[in-house]
Amino acid sequence: MVDFVPLHCHSVFSFHAGVCTVKELVHRAKTLGMQSVALTDTNRMSGLILFYLECVQQGIKPILGVELTNPREPGEHIVLLAKNAEGYGDLCEVITYRHLDPHFSFSRVFEKEWPNLFFFTSFPHLLELMAATPNRANLYGELINNSELTRNRSRVLEQKAGTLGVPLIVSNNSYFLESSEWDLHRTLTAIGLSSTLSRLEPDEIAAKNAYFMSSEQMGRSFFNHREAISNTRQLADQCNAMLTLNEWILPEIDVPEGTTPDALLAGYAREGLEENYGGTREYARAKQIQEMELGVISRLGYPSYFLIVKDIRDWANGKLSNAYRRPRDCSILRGSAANSITFYNLGVSDLDPIRYDLYFQRFLNEDRASPPDADLDFGWDERDQVIDYIIDKWGEDRVAITCTTNHFRTRAAFRETAKVYGYSEEQVTQIMKSQKTRIERLEDSEISKIGSITKRIKGRPRFLGQHPGGLLITNDPIWRHVALERSGGEKDRVITQIDMYNGIDELGLIKFDVLGNGSLSVLRDALGQLEDQSLPDPNVWDLEKCCHDPLVQDIIAKGRTKGVFYIESPAQTRLNKKAQAQTFEELTITSSLVRPAGASYCSVFIDRHRKMKEGIKDWDFLHPSLEPLLKETHDVCAFQEDVTKICHHIAGLSYKKSDSVRKMMNSLHEGDVPSEQWKRTAEEFIAGCMGNKGLTRAQATELWTRVSSFYGFSFCKSHSASYAQLSFKCTYLKAYYPAQFLSAVISNNHGLYTRDAYLNEARRWGVRILPIQINESGIKYWGKFNWIRPGLMHIRSLTQKSQDAIVLEREREGPFNNLENFITRMKIDRHEVEKLILVGAFDSFGMSQPEMLYLLDGIYGKGSSYKSALFSARLRDLHPGLHDYTLTEKCLNELHLLGFMLSGNILEILDLHPGSKSAIPANEAHKYVGKGVKVFGWPVTERIHVTSTGEPMQFLSVEDKTGVVDVLFWPRNYKRFGDVLAKPGPYEIWGQIVEDWGTFSLEAHSIKAAEWRPNQVDFELASDRLKDSFQNYTYADIEPVAAA
Repeated sequence: MVDFVPLHCHSVFSFHAGVCTVKELVHRAKTLGMQSVALTDTNRMSGLILFYLECVQQGIKPILGVELTNPREPGEHIVLLAKNAEGYGDLCEVITYRHLDPHFSFSRVFEKEWPNLFFFTSFPHLLELMAATPNRANLYGELINNSELTRNRSRVLEQKAGTLGVPLIVSNNSYFLESSEWDLHRTLTAIGLSSTLSRLEPDEIAAKNAYFMSSEQMGRSFFNHREAISNTRQLADQCNAMLTLNEWILPEIDVPEGTTPDALLAGYAREGLEENYGGTREYARAKQIQEMELGVISRLGYPSYFLIVKDIRDWANGKLSNAYRRPRDCSILRGSAANSITFYNLGVSDLDPIRYDLYFQRFLNEDRASPPDADLDFGWDERDQVIDYIIDKWGEDRVAITCTTNHFRTRAAFRETAKVYGYSEEQVTQIMKSQKTRIERLEDSEISKIGSITKRIKGRPRFLGQHPGGLLITNDPIWRHVALERSGGEKDRVITQIDMYNGIDELGLIKFDVLGNGSLSVLRDALGQLEDQSLPDPNVWDLEKCCHDPLVQDIIAKGRTKGVFYIESPAQTRLNKKAQAQTFEELTITSSLVRPAGASYCSVFIDRHRKMKEGIKDWDFLHPSLEPLLKETHDVCAFQEDVTKICHHIAGLSYKKSDSVRKMMNSLHEGDVPSEQWKRTAEEFIAGCMGNKGLTRAQATELWTRVSSFYGFSFCKSHSASYAQLSFKCTYLKAYYPAQFLSAVISNNHGLYTRDAYLNEARRWGVRILPIQINESGIKYWGKFNWIRPGLMHIRSLTQKSQDAIVLEREREGPFNNLENFITRMKIDRHEVEKLILVGAFDSFGMSQPEMLYLLDGIYGKGSSYKSALFSARLRDLHPGLHDYTLTEKCLNELHLLGFMLSGNILEILDLHPGSKSAIPANEAHKYVGKGVKVFGWPVTERIHVTSTGEPMQFLSVEDKTGVVDVLFWPRNYKRFGDVLAKPGPYEIWGQIVEDWGTFSLEAHSIKAAEWRPNQVDFELASDRLKDSFQNYTYADIEPVAAA
């Protein structure tokens, strides 16, 4: 019997080529009785740790390798195998060179000796090249016999190897497990090459027989090459890369001579302790907690981690702060790290853990297997500066961003598959659109085949991207631990080839989360406007002032928080109003309860909390031992650590076990929990509660029901509290400076709502929205006194380059005198000038828009571009003196070019659209509970949500003149109507009204996007309506902002 080992195998991590998963590959080798198997994906190691772990689990020796291609001749390759753990590091290093070195070549990288690697190639000239390097002793020639092409090449290679004295091995260079999967391989390859199946060359794809063969099949294929088969076995025996996994590689920060990270951290912490608690009643307790934390941190070896986080935030706060923007307005430490009194005393966290009863053990304890995880937020457009600082400080060779693996989704898989079958983009779009209908559905045998292949491609890796926050830092070159490549795209960063789900944690690499937060940029820009306008410094850093301001609390209680970070969603505002939440502590609770894990007990909390405000308590704690843990939430689990606390203090479980139960509940991140594990955990919990605190079995079972209902995504208390601090700062600015605040929200493209929703919110606060004006509008929106001036940034087809040029020209040479002067001075495209005309940017020059289009035509030469004025159907002959567009035409042009109406309110004319017929008013939804209805409205906010089964659904809010209706698209209907929901609206939506604790929503069955066309609407009637837009629009109890 032939004892064969496959040394050249691809998985799905050979993007756009490999067919089988790592698990399938290892399972096949195990099934065929093989003792070892290699993984050699093309130019990447993304699946290698996953492969290693799977082999260990299935009792097969893993051989770690990679197929390295020639950048100039991608079809040529050399396979590298690791002899040992050091060889694994060499693989990482070589692959990193391959991706990061623009001058990479085989001759350059292999001019030095790599003693811990083996090499083999099936290309004769590469064998000759490698034989001339110091790596000759570890070199083999590779014989492949799966096609005429490989057989011919192997004959030449065999002769060359004989001449050079290089031993031979055999392989099948497999890309799939069965020959029947060849079509899928061809399709993936064509997608990767942006080609079609008919244009693929033979050397661009694997042979049909390039599947995973058994030992017997390989023996028959190479019956006359027994020595080469024996060499293959011997080579496999020499590959013993036993990796050390699951041991954390902690980066060590440089400290002054004569001290240590432990001593430096302790010094900083004790200094902060005196500053924060010295002379207070809490000093003794704070000191006790601080010393306890320092002991845990030291024993676990994490002092450098804390000091690195401090260094990052200190640098950013110093770099980004200014007169009105204080250091603590520049960044946020959030997540469980903010539970730590050490971070608070270091000045890294702004939360007092004693005042807010935060739970350090949720962040770190001696039983916890995973390292600390500190999340630092910075302005979304300032994060890159922070990353650059970290790279500069630690060195490019010691820092990388964790990658994310992007997979084929259904739509992309179908589109790309159809294109390789020769369909054009337009045809693919038409086919996909037809699939949503029964009558117009396009279907034939080829489309059915494409649909079948799509199902097999869906979920396969497609490309790597950047993790939104995860930064890795190491003491030595990071490319000795993990292979790196560039992310490409606008922010072309160095990223790992292994993501957080495929081995980064197992490699022991420590992640620092550096994230972008749009509201920190909003806060910055609003404060910047106030400073530029010489208005008083609002001192929003003073959280005591912000949190106790009566107007701020009133805004939160009334749900008028549109634009305010973290608490502006319809669900959050409804919950705050129902719970009468207005204090910092209340907002911390409700902003966690609104998450999926806490939602099931929202009504209980609301009922008890409202009664508490009235001095009523008509309920008891399930057991007295729960009162110290759940007093402020009225016996309801609101935070992640509530689960940990109950498991540890009530059920008597260890911190490690308690934390594992918490992770089970956080299923969105941790994945599904096996039913047997769930049952075992429940029994251990119930028995622990009975034995540790004396609960009856009924009480313990009820408590487990509560704990286990906390299933899904939730927040820890410090995370909610950290974000609540920012919410109060933003609410304070909205309360006293609504023009500046809301203009900053829109300029940062931040928030849940549409731009016109925020402009309308400004109007409700008595703020006037001025027109776009070519001599006044900047790039961003600008708020001052009682007005907001829109910027140029949202004009469709006006490039960033042109926006910058307009503002720069105006600053250098002064304002533009007229349209002709603008055109003379600005070298921008004609169609861009036309767009500026149609949004009213030149209206102040005294000409009508049709006149300006006529002038534009004369300056640029005769043409018909003016006909692209979208709603000029009434126009006849263009000439000077022609009447201006109607207000309706202007508003509809603005709607097309800005995404919203600037000169009027679209809600005023919604009922004139034919789509509004038979629609119920939004404010009457409560009358139709359980009934099928139609609503017609303008979209104001939307959110995609992933259900517990992993399926996407969408929440949508639409508005008419009477109010807002919240619409739910469950996964089945979201899948059907995803394309429609991507259109701008307004929407006709059919469904059923449902009630949930006094709120009414529409469960959608169908949706149609309505278009505005000439002659659909009576323009004169619409103009009459639009000219009265925003009359009596302000909140009745809001005092208008003072005018300049």
